[in-house]
Amino acid sequence: MISLTEQWKKHQPLVKVDWENIVINIGREIEHPMQEVHLIENVDILQYTTAWLLRVKEIKFSAWDKPEVSFPISELKPGTYKAQAKCNLHWTWDDDFTI
Repeated sequence: MISLTEQWKKHQPLVKVDWENIVINIGREIEHPMQEVHLIENVDILQYTTAWLLRVKEIKFSAWDKPEVSFPISELKPGTYKAQAKCNLHWTWDDDFTI
C-alpha cells in the first residue's frame, strides 16, 4: 500500500501565479500518471465567497493529456481560490491560491 505522503507527492496540485498566467501542475514532486485506468479527471477552480465555495472554472482531462493547465490570470477576479484536482482512483486533492 502506498503511504499518504507518497500519494501527496503525485496528487497535490501546485499552483503558480504570475502577472499574466495561472499554471497548475498536478503532482508536487512526481507528475501524476495519465493512463486510462488512472488519471486526473478534472481540475475545478473554486472561489471562496462569504457563504460557500463557488465553482468558476472546470478543466477536464483525458488519459492523453499532460496533468497541467495554464490560463490567463484575467479570467479570474481578485480573490482567494481553491484548485481541486480529482483523481479517478485517489480522491480529490487541493491547493489554495490568491490573486
